[in-house]
Amino acid sequence: MHIIWMIIRVFFIVFHYSFRKAPRVFQENASLTRNELVPFQSDLSFKGSEDVKVSTAERVKAFQTDEDPSLVELLFQYGRYLLISCSRPGTQVANLQGIWNKDLTPPWDGAQHLNINLQMNYWPALSCNLKECQEPLFEYISSLSISGSKTAKVNYEAKGWVAHQVSDLWAKTSPDAGQALWALWPMGGAWLCTHLWEHYTYTKDRDFLREKAYPLLEGCASFLLDWLIEGPGGYLETNPSTSPEHMFIDPDGKPASVSYSSTMDMSIIKEVFSAIVSAAKILGRNEDELVQRVLEALPRLLPTKIARDGSVMEWAQDFQDPEVSHRHVSHLFGLFPGHTITVEKTPDLCKAAANTLNKRGEDGPGWSTMWKAALWARLHNSEHAYRMVKHLFVLVDPENEGNYEGGLYSNLFTAHPPFQIDANFGFPAAIAEMLVQSTAEDLYLLPALPQDKWANGCVKGLKARGKLTVNICWKEGDLREVGLWSNEQNSFKRLHYRGITVKANLSLGRAYTFNRLLKCIKTQPLPSAASC
Repeated sequence: MHIIWMIIRVFFIVFHYSFRKAPRVFQENASLTRNELVPFQSDLSFKGSEDVKVSTAERVKAFQTDEDPSLVELLFQYGRYLLISCSRPGTQVANLQGIWNKDLTPPWDGAQHLNINLQMNYWPALSCNLKECQEPLFEYISSLSISGSKTAKVNYEAKGWVAHQVSDLWAKTSPDAGQALWALWPMGGAWLCTHLWEHYTYTKDRDFLREKAYPLLEGCASFLLDWLIEGPGGYLETNPSTSPEHMFIDPDGKPASVSYSSTMDMSIIKEVFSAIVSAAKILGRNEDELVQRVLEALPRLLPTKIARDGSVMEWAQDFQDPEVSHRHVSHLFGLFPGHTITVEKTPDLCKAAANTLNKRGEDGPGWSTMWKAALWARLHNSEHAYRMVKHLFVLVDPENEGNYEGGLYSNLFTAHPPFQIDANFGFPAAIAEMLVQSTAEDLYLLPALPQDKWANGCVKGLKARGKLTVNICWKEGDLREVGLWSNEQNSFKRLHYRGITVKANLSLGRAYTFNRLLKCIKTQPLPSAASC
């Protein structure tokens, strides 16, 4: 009887979230009305094939030829459902298998790995309108900060707190027993701290920033300041340093993994330092000693460099790469999920990032595929982003999974293989990036839409930074309707679409349909005052 009651309870919890946030599918000729702009709704609808009775496995197998966009929509919503199911307030943080591990001794202990896997689990929480699902993550970071303060003191005689790559349910923060290649990477906690700042940029929750995020950022920044050392040329650098799970050929021709100032190290530190400076400004703590030290350190951080072959340099030196198709793309952190490499501000680095992705290739486990999809989306490259989406739709036989890399099982769980749930969450996050991207002041509409694959569709209820709910419809590959709902008192946004920029001033609780933007799209040259 107890089991039956638990099943009923879980059903109502999921139904509660689904009723509040699940899709209401638009018809092709639908229009956005004010009632459809209310927050806490999510809809992704492509015009695809008609419903027929075909098994999910058959649909996945057929995707390489029929490319049914409704299956993309299904996997998008499935990822949201899985996050709702395994990460709600009061539960444990989602691990490598969510809550669906079937083994007494699961692969990699079913642990929390902090060099991409745990972070990817929460990529869709903000953009895909599931911010409540982050609460277990924030509680977990708080636990890491407690044990991590001891690790920082004992291992490094440093202030603040630190967490390495391999953690567990009990918030382990010390280096793991194993090769330095993966065990000695003290940036796991710092990467997690970027999620705290991102939560604020989407929600504008000052109480959260003051009471939860800022103390954790303070502790993280304190460790990083102690961890950095002055290197050649006066730059601040990390030493020792690894690029997660990847090796290089040292000058003597031998394989090695430990160097100094990997690009990922420096990219994460830049994000954390920028976050605490911005947070301090909002909270009126600009004059804090720690913030002043961060401000002094920021311009001295070793910059991202371009290698001889035109790709982004992964280490501080241009070492030979023995495995150019390696699954990790850690040195592109600054492009996604970071913000230090952008199409507008760093075109040379974006070109190098594209070269890096081409060099890495398309093969890899599911999570690698989805990271590459999001990276291509940030480059506004719809063709390559879609190719990575398509690359995931390969049916994996669980009895012979060793013959596959990436792919989907028949129940739509994503394969490493074996089963890892991170790509299930990376998928909706990557799709959201293809359709809507945002900064504090900018909103990019359909930046990586594969027009020939998803010619007609609507998305309703995606979130953008600045407490915005975004609804858009497109037809024959062209933007047709835009709707925004603002939860900020007053906010300013620049709306971008295919080289057109329209200024918008938004007010609290008002819905906006940007007919002016649509008129601007059809008007060349643009009107002299292209503002809404």
